[in-house]
Amino acid sequence: MPKQNKKKRIGSRRVQRRKRQRIAFLSGLCLAAVLIIFAISYGILYKYVHKVKDGTIASHIFIGETEVSGMTSKKALSAVEAKLSEYEALTLTMKVGDETAEATLGELGISAKDVDKLVEEAVAYGKKGSVWKRYHALRQLKDGKKVIKPVFTLDQEAATAIVDERAKSLEKGAVNASVSYQNGSFVITDEENGRTIDTEAALKTIAKYLNEKWDYKNAVVTLKEVEEEAAIKRTDLESIQEELGSYSTEAGSGNRVTNLQRAAELLNGTVIMPGEEFSVEQATLPYSEENGYVDGGAYENGEVVQSIAGGICQVSTTLYNAVLYAELEVTERSPHSIIVTYVDPSRDAAIAEGIKDFKFKNNYDTPILIEGYIDSNNQLGFYIYGKDTRPEGHSVEYESETLEKMEYTKKFVEDTESSLGTLNNEGTAINGRTARLWKIVYENGEEVSRDVINNSTYKPTEMRIKVGTATDNAEAANLVKTAIASQDEAAINEAIAQAKALINESQ
Repeated sequence: MPKQNKKKRIGSRRVQRRKRQRIAFLSGLCLAAVLIIFAISYGILYKYVHKVKDGTIASHIFIGETEVSGMTSKKALSAVEAKLSEYEALTLTMKVGDETAEATLGELGISAKDVDKLVEEAVAYGKKGSVWKRYHALRQLKDGKKVIKPVFTLDQEAATAIVDERAKSLEKGAVNASVSYQNGSFVITDEENGRTIDTEAALKTIAKYLNEKWDYKNAVVTLKEVEEEAAIKRTDLESIQEELGSYSTEAGSGNRVTNLQRAAELLNGTVIMPGEEFSVEQATLPYSEENGYVDGGAYENGEVVQSIAGGICQVSTTLYNAVLYAELEVTERSPHSIIVTYVDPSRDAAIAEGIKDFKFKNNYDTPILIEGYIDSNNQLGFYIYGKDTRPEGHSVEYESETLEKMEYTKKFVEDTESSLGTLNNEGTAINGRTARLWKIVYENGEEVSRDVINNSTYKPTEMRIKVGTATDNAEAANLVKTAIASQDEAAINEAIAQAKALINESQ
């Protein structure tokens, strides 16, 4: 190989080595510059993201409409809760059709879910992740703001009560068809369909508005109505054409008649659909002056006392007998504690609020109508109308049978305020008894069955007889006191006679 060519190759390698060295040197310089720039930038960013102290909220951060910038978690929580308290005074107008009802947000029980977690989120903003991520989050706040949206809720019990009381009163619900017996014929009034509010749906609508559209001011929310069909239609009532059963009792006199009249009014015109159970107690409540009742005579602990709606049991009893003749299904019936005078034993049906009720079921395939009244002859009566599907020639009668009688008792008590020998009765003397009621079925005048449909027990009363022992003669008084302790009526009468004789002898 020529010597000259060899020298050229050696020179070329040297040049290439020098180029590589220069490149390496320059690369090192660049890397060093980059590292220096990175270090400087990191330092700047680190300082930037640590401008906000731990436990302090960055600038331009809101929870709802409450700015919490620069606050500690404690101060932010207090600020948000104070704002929530202010919201309670704001008014929410509920629009139903063309009408409105109002309630404060406080009445609806407004609150925000997990407020403490909202505050934690505000404090943590810009403090998690890499320096670059934190810088990017905080840099966004320079020209804008971060809003952490609370989730508002309502107190379901309180809000339900408000909607039911105020908004639902504005709805125009369906009106059932009705029927009455007038001048020998049945008159039907047509049904009217209506619109009603679904309370659960209304609460969801209000909550959705508060969380999606509310501007933290007084608000108006339109509540959606749903169509409601009448439960009872004209076509349902056209089958009512015949009397199924009836019964009447003497109404008596005094305030008691007012109570009988009021309860009969409440029951009059009632339509009971096939298979439906009817409660006389629920239909005649509440037993109060506001509902038209007055003080009237009633039984209590074996005595006649005055009480609001006294006499209501005569209404249920009279209806019970009409139900028996209509042969409806009796599902609940109780006798009185002591015997009543307006019907035979076992033909009564007592009512005691929350304790005793008279219930029956329409076991016909068509609706029935109850008509209640007090007529010009002072008779409390009930008619039950419907479609009579019983065989022609079918009839029923009811017979009361007394099984045992129990005499009322007497209890003699000393009366130190009345003169010796004076007798004053307290309470009512009523005998007790056990009885049963028979249902007798006739077909074309022939008895075909006889069944017991109830058994009743009536307690005898205890009549208190106060015996006077007031006298200056101690011996005479002791004679009577000793006889009272024996509870022997004959001995008491004899002791009174002896005591009076002693007093006469001493005068």
